[in-house]
Amino acid sequence: KPAAVRSGWTPFQFSVFNPLQLFNENKSIAGMRFTIFYGKNTDLHGIDLGLCVNSTHNLTGIQLVGLMNNAAGDPGDFNVTGIQVAGLGNTTDHLSGIQIGGFGNGVTYDATGIQIGLIGNAAATFKGIQIAGLFNFNYDKSSSMSGIQIGIFNYSDKVTGIQIGLFNDCNEMKGIQIGILNHIENGRMPYMPIINAKF
Repeated sequence: KPAAVRSGWTPFQFSVFNPLQLFNENKSIAGMRFTIFYGKNTDLHGIDLGLCVNSTHNLTGIQLVGLMNNAAGDPGDFNVTGIQVAGLGNTTDHLSGIQIGGFGNGVTYDATGIQIGLIGNAAATFKGIQIAGLFNFNYDKSSSMSGIQIGIFNYSDKVTGIQIGLFNDCNEMKGIQIGILNHIENGRMPYMPIINAKF
């Protein structure tokens, strides 16, 4: 059945502060939700608008909120497929899409797409483009960052691509670093100014 007519789904949700909302948090949305302070539902397929905080387990669509979007938590298998835009920040467990946060963005596990944060972006593993006013950070030592990092400080344990910043740091590299100081731990010359590379 189409999502909108499945049992347990509603095409519209209005929330003041969960549980003060039209439908309880176990209902999923196939359509639109509008939140004043804090709204929470299981899944959302469509448009999620809010003034303060939006929360859902899985998002397919767009989240636009004044402060924070959240699609992360125990057991760690919540997903965003689409776009998250927030005045403060966005979080999810798995991302396929775009995150734009006034402060920053976080992905607990894997991300594919674009992260843009005024302060920083973080993900366990990342494929795509990370742009930050201060830092980009990928912390999974078993997987590489594939793509481009642009920020004052960029770090990933393994990089396949390009790092551009004042200080770029990685342990393993297949690509180029451009910055004031560049560090590739397994490079022929680990520390290099301006440009460092290893292929």
